[in-house]
Amino acid sequence: MKYIHSFAGPLAILTLFLLAPISEGALSYGQGFQGGPGQRLQLAGLEIGSTLPDDLSVFDIAQNKVKLKSLLQGHYTVLVSGCLTCPAFLRSYAGVEAVHRDFAGQDVQFYYLYKTLAHPENHGYVKAFTIGERFAHIEEAKKRLGTQIPWLTDPMSNEVTNTFGTTPNSEFIFDPDGKIIHMQVWSSGGQLRTALDGLFGPVENPTEISDLQLPEVIPMSSPAQGVVERVRLPETLIPIQIDPQVDGSTFYVKLRAEVTDALLRTGSGEMYLGFHLDPIHHVHWNNLVDPVSFELAMPAGTTVTPPYGSAPKVEQASDNDPREFLVDVTEWDADDPITLTVHYYACDEEDRWCRAVTQSYTIQLERDPFGGGVIGRSFRGRGRGNPSENDDGIAWQQMMRFDASGDRRMSLEEAPDRLKQRFNAMDVNNDGFIDEEEMKRVFGRIRGGRRPGR
Repeated sequence: MKYIHSFAGPLAILTLFLLAPISEGALSYGQGFQGGPGQRLQLAGLEIGSTLPDDLSVFDIAQNKVKLKSLLQGHYTVLVSGCLTCPAFLRSYAGVEAVHRDFAGQDVQFYYLYKTLAHPENHGYVKAFTIGERFAHIEEAKKRLGTQIPWLTDPMSNEVTNTFGTTPNSEFIFDPDGKIIHMQVWSSGGQLRTALDGLFGPVENPTEISDLQLPEVIPMSSPAQGVVERVRLPETLIPIQIDPQVDGSTFYVKLRAEVTDALLRTGSGEMYLGFHLDPIHHVHWNNLVDPVSFELAMPAGTTVTPPYGSAPKVEQASDNDPREFLVDVTEWDADDPITLTVHYYACDEEDRWCRAVTQSYTIQLERDPFGGGVIGRSFRGRGRGNPSENDDGIAWQQMMRFDASGDRRMSLEEAPDRLKQRFNAMDVNNDGFIDEEEMKRVFGRIRGGRRPGR
């Protein structure tokens, strides 16, 4: 099966054109492995020899929140990020497992980092709303992928993902002092083995992937049965922020909200509302009861058409297809949220129980930088290093992570080292700052096939 193994998100843009060093490739001990054509694999804001922020936290294998640095001290550490929806991780993890078998007995420890989903809805998995649900995803990964490397988990604030530039499948080696000595955006068992060979020497009779007898993994699939027609738009949609009103009840069904570029920019356009069964809760739609329905409460001056909706009646007794709606929105002020209330029945897969559920969300007209890209709807598989206008907003948000003064501009002093190398080329008006318009001008030249000056 042909599958996508790239994620055209802010990291691909920033690292490719703004934060990359002069040499290309994954970095290890200061040397460059050659990547794909035009690919630069320097991570945003991180470099060989640097350490992670002191306050960066993860949940460990015992589900306790700890400082990541405390896990890195005293050992060489391999850290590979991934999730159940990233085709690149699903394609590459077996090679990492083979390296783990050969080197785990030496002075090196291995961890996976479970993170926000790269491509929600791939294999049916949807965004976790609680840390407990993220750990449920890890249990799925252990079972379905047969992983032996222990898993850490990014907190729900996604602080580690943010520090790693929102990379879906990055790879690091830290030395016993916690310094980065090897890193690359896309994990590769082969390149990881080369790096560890340089530290410890090659092993005799290295493990082959076939020796592990791992389950067969399809990088992309959908559990949808085609019972209900899907919503499709010719343009790529943009995920926006939703805040589930978590009150201790289980969100068996989860909302995903996406908007057109026009709606995000002007406040008027179309919004996608999708209600997706969460497979970690093992439920299905019971079509013998009332279908899922919702209503929207709008702020003053905002119009949504229609302001409510109900899924179609289905003859089949049960299914697991998403229930999707498209609404027109006019004059939505980004400062004023919309409230959505949804009603549905959650029925377990064994038909032992069926519960009526009512839950609410706050929807913000703000791009979700951790929303991932649904393949075919909010991610079109443009390929690595091929940014579009819709990516500019995410890239600007990533740059603003370094805006210490809070003035929505980037000064030379605030810029990370890799951006300093490109600062003069981006500071078009030579005022000592990079603002959003200047960034967009540089990105426009990139899309036109011209490189910014060095």
